[in-house]
Amino acid sequence: MTGPYYEIDITQLAKMTGVSEKTRMADKFIITKICRKDVLALRHPVRLNAYAAIYCTRGHFDIDINVTTFQVHQDMMLFYIPGNTIQIKEDEDQEFKDSEMILVVATKDFLKGGLIKINDLFEQSVKLLSNPCITIDQEGKNILSDYYTLVTDLYKTDLLGTEDAICSIGTSLMYLLGNIWNGELSKLQTSKPVRSRTQVKYEEFLTLVSENFMTEKSVAFYAEKMYMTPKYLTTLVKNVSGKTATDWIDTFLVLEAKNLLRYSSLTIKEIGYSLHFQSIPSFHKFFKNQTGMTPNEYRSAQ
Repeated sequence: MTGPYYEIDITQLAKMTGVSEKTRMADKFIITKICRKDVLALRHPVRLNAYAAIYCTRGHFDIDINVTTFQVHQDMMLFYIPGNTIQIKEDEDQEFKDSEMILVVATKDFLKGGLIKINDLFEQSVKLLSNPCITIDQEGKNILSDYYTLVTDLYKTDLLGTEDAICSIGTSLMYLLGNIWNGELSKLQTSKPVRSRTQVKYEEFLTLVSENFMTEKSVAFYAEKMYMTPKYLTTLVKNVSGKTATDWIDTFLVLEAKNLLRYSSLTIKEIGYSLHFQSIPSFHKFFKNQTGMTPNEYRSAQ
């Protein structure tokens, strides 16, 4: 994956939402309410270098994680693990304009500092589901509200030990969220049919592509990794998703190219070579075929 020039640091996120002015803990853990104007800070695809839970308290919004769009409605919570590309989709719908959510964010180091491996809890469970959204019941809503009130009250005080208290509460909250998630995961695994071998293989293919697309663009590479023929893999992916294996590889490449053009100071030539195109004309041709614009035109329009 690419460098930090379009990643959002938790410190930057804290500044965007005003939390950095309330606590010195904002570079490790934050909990805050955000509305539409704050959400739009994520209207372009970026990566967050932290774990996050976004709980929708009012309205709704669509969010892209990597190449998949998810709908988040009131009383739903979305979980995010570092390394994924995230983008809030703009919408003129009134419910989106009135949307409000509670944002909980913690760095890897913050979670590692606890007595329990909360980061492992999230990593292992989130990867098991294709949908990172769950619905929170009334009991869960009440508990989250209490946590939010307690931490935001602590933000306002100068009592001795306040930062340590926020740290302890934050660790407790992330552990609770992890267990809420795992509980929902268990219910879903019990209630829904076992995934077919075809679905499992399709998800394995997408994971491989997300990890290797910058250097490996041939279907043959992924087919070999999955002990299949390229023809069989192409058929499998097409049957499950309606898109070919090559389409998916190209989708990841275009997303990365757009991010580099938007956020980095790399030249077009440097971007083409960083994405391992054999020549700059081949990169131009690929990007124009996929987007209808040249890389220069896309960058100038941003």
